[in-house]
This record gives sequence, C-alpha cells and structure tokens, in this order.
Amino acid sequence: MSRSKNKQNKIKDWFDETYKEKGFSYLRPPRAYKAFINILKLKSGNSVLDVGCGPGLFLKLAHEIGCNCSGIDLSHQAVSMAQSYVPESDIRLGNAENLPFLDNSFDIVVCLGALERFVNLEEALAQQLRVAKENSLFCFLVRNSNSFLWFFNMKILKRQNRAGHQNAKSLDQWINLFESNEFTIEKIFPDQWPLQKITSFLPLGIRRKLLPTIHNGVLPLRFAGEFVFLLSAKTSS
Repeated sequence: MSRSKNKQNKIKDWFDETYKEKGFSYLRPPRAYKAFINILKLKSGNSVLDVGCGPGLFLKLAHEIGCNCSGIDLSHQAVSMAQSYVPESDIRLGNAENLPFLDNSFDIVVCLGALERFVNLEEALAQQLRVAKENSLFCFLVRNSNSFLWFFNMKILKRQNRAGHQNAKSLDQWINLFESNEFTIEKIFPDQWPLQKITSFLPLGIRRKLLPTIHNGVLPLRFAGEFVFLLSAKTSS
C-alpha cells in the first residue's frame, strides 16, 4: 500500500469513528452554513458539488432553495448520514483526488473545512476545476495557521490531530496555493460563524443592525481563525 493511500485510510477511519461517536454535534450547527449560501448567492437551479460533504449540512440548505446537489466524502459514516439527511442529493463515497463526476458538471463547487485535510491537495484542486463548468464559482473554508487559537492549541498544547490530518496555512500561503493552481481569487472573508455565534443571544433587530449578512470581522483578516475564499477558474488571456 502506498504511503498516500495509508494516510487516506487513517483519515477515513478517524472520521468514521468521530461521526459514529459525535454525529452532527461534531460540526457547527446547520444555521452556520447559511453564510456560504449568501456568499455564493446561490439560486434555484444551480448545480452544486460539496467535496468533503460530511453529513450534508450545506447540501440540505442548498437543496431547500432549489439547487441540484451532489456530494462526496471519504467517510462511510458521513456518506450514510448525508444520504439520510438529504436523500434528494447525489451523495457518493469517494476520494477528492479522483472525483467520480463528469467534466464540466457543476455551477458551484464548495469544500468547507476539509481542504487542509487532503493528502494530495493540488490533485484535489485540479479535480474540482475539472468537474466545474466554465464561469463556475468555488467556495473554500480553510484554517489559518497564524490565528491565536491555532497557535495556542497546536504549538502550546500540542493538540494537533494527526490521525485526521489536521493542518493549516497562513493567508499568504493559501493565496499562493490557489493562484498557482489556476484559480482567480474573487473575495476573501473571515469565517462568518464566530461573530454570528457571539451575537446570537441579541434580539434579531439589534443583531441585524450590528452584523450585516456578510461581515468583514473585527480584526485584520490575517488573524481570522478561518478564511472563506470565493474563487473562479483562471481564464487564459
């Protein structure tokens, strides 16, 4: 067995056990995924692929607004949960480095909180470009290696989850990675959920005044815990 395949099997096993033990509670709540719907401006009829879809929380919201949804995940447990949670979607067991979908199939491709866990990241990005239609949009939620929480948990407490291939990059490193792999960066946002969670106890009217639908955070972007990248495929000039 190749070293890469061995790593992927360990990641799969870790996620299978995690989802069996924690279920949906392992992830942020369903309402947190509405931010990605807003950032992408999804509309009825969009064909959407979620790579590393987990139990299908994003796909459920996309389906509810009329999108044609597909998802793929390495974890048998995640796929089983997603097939039950959003049965209208085409959910497949598989590897992000060899997507089982035809070329030019999707208007939207998302990968939320999974990209940094892929063993062969550049191959996975190439596959996402392959299955995307011309003028498609991509949305990636990725972890920041320069955030305080990452530094504290990984450098001080030594809590990095190596079995699940937990990783992170700085803002500049993510930008360089995407641009060198044929993506054009449209916009970058801080992860929307932390501030939404903090303000969730406020009355709705006050919350809407304090926090716009899509916010830019309160700290400089480079210190965000996670980044949300909105991208398109680079076009030849």
